[in-house]
Amino acid sequence: MKRIISALRRFARVWVLGVHHTLASRDRRPFELGTTNVRTALKRLEHAPLPGPVFRASDVTNHGNLGFVADPFLHVEDRTVHLFFEVFSPHRDPTAAIGHAVSNDGGNSWTYTGLALDADRHLSFPYVFTAADETYMLPDIANSGDYRAPARLYRSIEFPLNWEPVADIITGPDKYQDTIVFQWESRWWAITGTGSNDEISVYYSKTLTAPDWTPHPENPVVTDRPSAGRPAGRPLVREDGIVAFFQDCTAEYGDKLRAYEITSLDTLTYDDRPLSDDALLEGTGGLGWNSGRMHHLDIQSVDGKIYCAYDGDVGIGRNRFSGSMWAIGVGTTDLTGNSQ
Repeated sequence: MKRIISALRRFARVWVLGVHHTLASRDRRPFELGTTNVRTALKRLEHAPLPGPVFRASDVTNHGNLGFVADPFLHVEDRTVHLFFEVFSPHRDPTAAIGHAVSNDGGNSWTYTGLALDADRHLSFPYVFTAADETYMLPDIANSGDYRAPARLYRSIEFPLNWEPVADIITGPDKYQDTIVFQWESRWWAITGTGSNDEISVYYSKTLTAPDWTPHPENPVVTDRPSAGRPAGRPLVREDGIVAFFQDCTAEYGDKLRAYEITSLDTLTYDDRPLSDDALLEGTGGLGWNSGRMHHLDIQSVDGKIYCAYDGDVGIGRNRFSGSMWAIGVGTTDLTGNSQ
């Protein structure tokens, strides 16, 4: 009887994974936002039926048996779209590096080019951005064994696959997770998770590449908020305000994604509020590539066109080695690029 039950379990696991694979393969195209307005794009993402992923672990060809790909960030140059993401393999030590893929048709198809960054510790959340004609990456290195993990800034010396460390911009007693940086008024600001998925700290500096940024006097500026206590992608910074994305880890890690407006940010105060009572991204339930969790969003406007990247995990039949089956979706404006 035990052998029969074991065989049935193996069959069920294979069947479920096969269904997920089929659903994920059915529609490998970008989600068309149909707008050139970022705020409108955010509204259309909420509860939208997002199509199957355009990039998944099987598209990475040189890193062994992968568990998943996740945490996508985009970098757009002319008509070339670069995709940076976490490449996770449970069979390697360290278990994760940063991969790179490129698209020359607006995100419809992708070519994997290799690892952009590989180090002696787990790497994820490859936040890529430009400043003063330089391209930087601020990956998360906090999932290593060392509890004290700084926020380490890298600069591209041969884009997109060659990077050098510049400075540990945040150091201290915590794990600094999924750190985002941006310019606001006369300073650079950093918002970072501090290891518990329910609190946020803020740091600031006059110069991006300076080490040891100044901690905000109210740190941690947010505590005991698992519904929005860890950054979840690139912030939207406009003259009229800042929108930040945070993971909702109330039910489990990375369960949903919420959008918050930062209403006060200076060297003495920090305050924010949710843009909506509803999650911006969440699992669909049932079967499908994003039926379980969604925990990351990179959305940006480049030359009048909206690009966004997001990830999703299955709800049933997660990889028994990695515990997850994250894959990556991409969204763009419609073909006309006109607001609707």
